[in-house]
Amino acid sequence: MASNLSVTVMVGNGFDLSAGLKTSTTRFMDFFSKNHASDEGPVGRLAGCIEKEGAQEWADFEKKLGEYTSNLEFFEGNAVEAALDCKEAIDVDLAAFIASEDKKASDEFIEANSESVMASLAYWYSALQPLERQQILGHYSTDLGLNVSIVTFNYTTLLPRLFNAFGTSEHSTPEDSWGVSFIRLIHLVQAHGALGCEPICGVNDVSQIGSGALSKNEDIVSTFVKGEIQKLFGSVDDRRAEDIILGANILIIFGLSLGETDIRWWEIVVKLLKDGDYRFVLIASTETLSARRSPASFRRFSKALKDKLLTRGGANDDEKRLLSERIFIIPAGSIFRFKSHIPDAD
Repeated sequence: MASNLSVTVMVGNGFDLSAGLKTSTTRFMDFFSKNHASDEGPVGRLAGCIEKEGAQEWADFEKKLGEYTSNLEFFEGNAVEAALDCKEAIDVDLAAFIASEDKKASDEFIEANSESVMASLAYWYSALQPLERQQILGHYSTDLGLNVSIVTFNYTTLLPRLFNAFGTSEHSTPEDSWGVSFIRLIHLVQAHGALGCEPICGVNDVSQIGSGALSKNEDIVSTFVKGEIQKLFGSVDDRRAEDIILGANILIIFGLSLGETDIRWWEIVVKLLKDGDYRFVLIASTETLSARRSPASFRRFSKALKDKLLTRGGANDDEKRLLSERIFIIPAGSIFRFKSHIPDAD
């Protein structure tokens, strides 16, 4: 008898980049630095520090923002007000930067790509290696029916628009997506807010606020720590996202760097894996195919990626050995297949 699976996809900035939006960390840092180059106050000094130190991933940027508070404690007369000014400037500029990119996705682009992008989520099963598929089939039977929910950490409207254009009715899957009979979209939640609805940028917890004094200040905690920011705005998006993740039979991680400022989410992923041996996690990576050039390179790559997730999720050594057997790594290009890309308007 065929199995209906609950599939959840956790989506990060890699999705927007793969569509052609220029939402990289480095571009935002350049945007912010230029906006505040002439500012002689704490925001200007932050801009200079950002330009000098740099960061490749959004999580790295958020971590550096937390660390920067130690500078404010020692070099600013009123460290609390300086930190709040810096955080406000980051939040306002980030929303403006994302909005300027988001508008590049036209209605025509959405219409042309919604079917191919969403239906291609069915390809995760065929992207697995034979032994991995056997593990799945130890608990489920083909042809699989997929009830798919998406937890996105992006602020853009791109993925919600593609989701809505595809619709929530049952769709047949592409002919070459063997092993899967249908796909149905169920839920989409923007776990860290959205444009026009309090986009959330910050650190994971108070331990990532570099200043010991500022980490004890309620104003700083409520504006720098992601979970506290969501409480400040009265948002339950993170709770909804957690429930959707923990309800998955198959969890796919796409376009996320497994960064330290999202530890709370990796802890939830580990909790999911611990819940039963019928739950599996797939990490979609752009480096998968190149890593398979030799046994040694793939062993190093896959071991490091799994260890990063499990360590940041709080698993101990014994748990890592067991849980890693249910973490599979697939090529990022297997899913979310765009027919076209957003043209570069620069």
